[in-house]
Amino acid sequence: MIRGAAAALVALALAPAALAGEDEAYARGSLAWFSSARYELLGTLDAEVPLATPGDWRVAVRAGLLTAIENASGFTFAVGQIDYRVELAARRPLGRGSLELFAGEHGFQVVDDAGRARVREAGIAWASPGFFDAFPENGFAGRAAAAYVFESHGVDASATAAATVRFMHRLGAKQSVAIGVDASADALIGNDHGIDWLAGPRLDVDLGGNRRFGLFARWLSSRNPLGLGTDGLLAGFDLAQGPRGPRARPVPPEIAGLLAAGGGDAGRASARFDLRVASPPFLGGTYGEIEVDSHVLTSDAGNDLYYLYDAGIAHPLPGDAWRAGLFFHHRSNHLVDGFNPSVTSIDVLEGAIETKGFLGAEPALDFGRAGGLDLSFRAGWLIDSAFGEDESWHARGAIRWATPPWHGARLYLAAAAERGDIASSSYGLGALLPSQWDVRVEIAHDEQLLSGDTRGIFGIATRRF
Repeated sequence: MIRGAAAALVALALAPAALAGEDEAYARGSLAWFSSARYELLGTLDAEVPLATPGDWRVAVRAGLLTAIENASGFTFAVGQIDYRVELAARRPLGRGSLELFAGEHGFQVVDDAGRARVREAGIAWASPGFFDAFPENGFAGRAAAAYVFESHGVDASATAAATVRFMHRLGAKQSVAIGVDASADALIGNDHGIDWLAGPRLDVDLGGNRRFGLFARWLSSRNPLGLGTDGLLAGFDLAQGPRGPRARPVPPEIAGLLAAGGGDAGRASARFDLRVASPPFLGGTYGEIEVDSHVLTSDAGNDLYYLYDAGIAHPLPGDAWRAGLFFHHRSNHLVDGFNPSVTSIDVLEGAIETKGFLGAEPALDFGRAGGLDLSFRAGWLIDSAFGEDESWHARGAIRWATPPWHGARLYLAAAAERGDIASSSYGLGALLPSQWDVRVEIAHDEQLLSGDTRGIFGIATRRF
């Protein structure tokens, strides 16, 4: 999965086709309580990022990650399984809808124990008008897909099929609230076969800019061999941002993130999926922010999976280039498809001062011929740690200097370090490219990796949205 994603990202980063606008990206995150006997919480991250628009076609990379949490004790999460999907898709208008061709991989990997399965597939899909809108118009919308499985591992399958249908009705004169119902089916066909059914009501609130907040309740019946394999009631919320349509209002909150993939020394591979949500401003510009940053890093010694969660409030400083904030930082470390007797984690309450949009597509501070600069420093009290708690403090810092733009691109140098109860550092040389692309070579050291393979050299391609 990771090597295939890296190849697709790098190849498309170098493609000569015209790149699509950044405002056409789609992103969604959700968190739900799950009543099953096996899992307590389900969290999802999904994104579709446009890469090129040759003719009437829209070429995009699509990624999805579902994290199934068995239990949450204190600040530590026992992750049972991750389901993932990575696809390259091309879509064009067709009659009263759109036609899509896609190819990719989806499957699951057990966390902190052995177990995985996947299929690689190529298929075709049709979607009705408005299906990809974050806050849809009144009425029905749907999508149906079918694919041929050309390679599989852990399951014996020949095809897949999926369908989603949704009915929404906007309420009131402003039509900024909608109620409705959605249902989906996801089937595996072959000697190993079964269907995941998911259905239930929802309530959506229009946040402007084709962004929406939703509350939902759904019943899940999972019989697909690539699914969770359990039944139960889901109750939770989601946030989404889609391509901006004619009714979109440019109003916060901001939803942003990135997809990244790459390879390293000794055949290692990496993948990253980061999603950040900021609330509308209050009290003179103060806003809340939540960021979920998931990483997979493979090696011969083991496959590391680690999550970074940052939640807090921030306030812009005079000049609007800097911000100060107070955040709760959590990192949990796991092994994918490998036995791990204990999950490790750290939790920090930290203050922050940093440039706004730190490590975005463009430097926050631009000095003309002297280039541009990004800075971040966060430090605070170590709440708890699985690494001995020898220190009561924890600090993180990062810097990036970029050259002046040349033909739309900037070269840059970057460095980051983390110190306290545990240490990490990285040093990078890269280029900021048009349309939110970033490619770099990075040397990294991370003491929290459970595989024990704590050092490496990587080439990484990143697409922000």
